[in-house]
Amino acid sequence: MKIYLSLVIMMITACTAAYGQSSDPLVSNCILNAGPDAKYLKDFRVQLGKADNPGEPRYKTQMSLWKNTRYRFSLCNTEDSEGQLYLNLRDDANKLVLSSYDPETGKTYTFIDFICNKSGIYRLSFDFTAGMKGSGVGVVSMIK
Repeated sequence: MKIYLSLVIMMITACTAAYGQSSDPLVSNCILNAGPDAKYLKDFRVQLGKADNPGEPRYKTQMSLWKNTRYRFSLCNTEDSEGQLYLNLRDDANKLVLSSYDPETGKTYTFIDFICNKSGIYRLSFDFTAGMKGSGVGVVSMIK
């Protein structure tokens, strides 16, 4: 009886885990690119047209981050995107804490790590370089 009950529980767990996987290949690949030490937390799908006035990132959202936790922000584009997806992270005082885009060099990083020094609500802003149109995903993971 115990063996039967154990098998049923394992089957339910396996079905639940399989159902919880992303069916979007872009999200799945971006999660895999985060690395084996990363635990997936959340993804943000971003699809934007060409900006009239490039500058301030157009896709904005918020997320609660915890002190003494290391996060990895992975950014992936679709092949037809004209620009590279980038992220700006701001704290509760609206101070820029980190960015995956360096405007001086024009370099865009596909992932950035952040060690949170203060728990709170952080603002995540996504856009494509030079306000170009594109589609992509930003994945937030916790590093073990």
